[in-house]
Amino acid sequence: MPNLTPDRARRGHSFRAGLPAGLAFSMVLAACGPAASSPPSAAPTAKPTPTPVAATVATPEDAATLVIATNPMFAGTTQLDPEIIGASRWWTAEPLPGGGYRIQITIGWGDCQAGCIDRHIWTFEVDPDGTVKPIGEEGSEIPVDLPA
Repeated sequence: MPNLTPDRARRGHSFRAGLPAGLAFSMVLAACGPAASSPPSAAPTAKPTPTPVAATVATPEDAATLVIATNPMFAGTTQLDPEIIGASRWWTAEPLPGGGYRIQITIGWGDCQAGCIDRHIWTFEVDPDGTVKPIGEEGSEIPVDLPA
């Protein structure tokens, strides 16, 4: 190893003579980086289970909201308002003994300005804990091109 002058030693020139500067720099970077033998961080082996959300049904609106969420076809359904002319989607509610509500979703089509020529009605019971149970459906066959 060549003798280093005090000036060269102060400037950090302590590498062996003949070692290319690029290689020395690479060695320093490698020493500062993560160790090659370090294991990768542990990844979860299973997807986390979603935490169920408890729904308390205290109003007919709560119950209707849960029912409407069960089917994309029900999107845009609002509470029946007898003052509105031309409505084609509405829900009604009646309280059940012991809590909860019976919700009826009605979707109509065909001249709804005159009361809708055709209608389809779905009936659900919603328990106070938010459990939605389909009870039945009736009415005209739903067209594949039912307007939204």
